[in-house]
Amino acid sequence: MPVDINIIKSLNFFKDFSHADLEEIAPLIDQIRTTEGERITCRGCHADTFFIIFSGNFMISFKHDRSYTLHDRGDIIGLSTLIMPFAYTGTAVALTEGAVLSMPGEELLRIIQSNSELGEKIMKKINEIVEKRMPFVTGRC
Repeated sequence: MPVDINIIKSLNFFKDFSHADLEEIAPLIDQIRTTEGERITCRGCHADTFFIIFSGNFMISFKHDRSYTLHDRGDIIGLSTLIMPFAYTGTAVALTEGAVLSMPGEELLRIIQSNSELGEKIMKKINEIVEKRMPFVTGRC
């Protein structure tokens, strides 16, 4: 079921986006309930869905026994949908019941490529997140 634009606007990821930007993105977003222990991404699998946490707690585990948890509404899972080679680098598991907003990666990538202003906003947010998380993934804290 598509998500109301006001819900999307309330998420930190979209705080700098215009109403027109959100109207373009909103039709791509669905809300999905998750159950404790449910795997939503699998390391090495094709990255086809981008997720934004709406509620709940999630753990992403990487090779070499590295992992981190995400607890905040608006945290992102599935950055690999926008970065070549489009394979998930981590396995994300729901630690509690919750909900995520999901977007097809191909459609999100299409928007980034076809609307340079909106694409720049999205990629700026992605780069900020990657920069914060990279030490946990690489072990170079």
